[in-house]
Amino acid sequence: MITKSAEEPSRWQHPTLGFIPPSTFIPIAEETGQIEAIGLWSLDKSCQQVIEWEQNNVYVPIVSVNMSAVHFCSMDLPDQILSVLQKYNLAPHRLTIEITESVAMRQDPETAANLTAIRNIGVGLSMDDFGTGFSSLSRLAQLPLTEIKIDRSFIENFENNISSLVVAEAAINIGKRLGIKVVTEGVEHEAQETKLQQLGCDILQGYFYSKPLPAKDMPLWLDTFPARRAISPLA
Repeated sequence: MITKSAEEPSRWQHPTLGFIPPSTFIPIAEETGQIEAIGLWSLDKSCQQVIEWEQNNVYVPIVSVNMSAVHFCSMDLPDQILSVLQKYNLAPHRLTIEITESVAMRQDPETAANLTAIRNIGVGLSMDDFGTGFSSLSRLAQLPLTEIKIDRSFIENFENNISSLVVAEAAINIGKRLGIKVVTEGVEHEAQETKLQQLGCDILQGYFYSKPLPAKDMPLWLDTFPARRAISPLA
C-alpha cells in the first residue's frame, strides 16, 4: 500500500469572497455551460503539475482528474486527452480520469465509445463515489474501469455500524474479483486505516494522511510524512 498518487481537486480562492468550495461553484458551472472548459483546464494543469514535480525530483506515478458528464457527450474527449498527454510528454498510464457512478451507468453510445477510447489510449478510468448511486453489477462488469472509489459515507462510522462495514467489504471484494484497484475515501482515523488494511483495500485516502495541499507543499509533505502513509495525499 505504499502507492503514491495525486488527485487534483478544484479549489477557488476568490479575492473578495474567500474560499468557495467545489460543491458551490461546480453546479453553477454545469448550469452555465462552463464546466467543459473548467474540466479541460484542470486536465491540462494537472498533467503540467506532474511534470513540474518530476523536474523538482518529486515523482508522482499517477494523477487523477475528475471529468463531468458533459465531457462524455463529446466525441472529441479522447483526442483532447491525448493532445494534453502529448503536450507534456506524459505517459498515458500516469493519468486517471475519474467519472461519477451516474456517468458510468449511462448506456448511451457516446459515453460507451468515450470510455472505451480512453482506455485504448492507456489512460486509467476510476468510478468515483461508488455505492452512492444505482450501480448494476452486470453493467459494472462490462465497464473498462481500472479503479473504483468507495464513498466516504460508508466508513464514517463503520467501526460501530455493521451495515456500512459489510458494504465496504463487499465493494472491496467486488473490485478484487474484477481485477481493479479499490480506493476508500474519507479515512480520518487510525482505526479506519487498520480495518481497511485488514479488508485488503488497495489505496486509502483522506484527512488522516493530509488535507488538500497546494502543489508547492507536496515536496515538504513527502519529506516529513511517514512513507507508509504516502497514499493519495491531495484528495
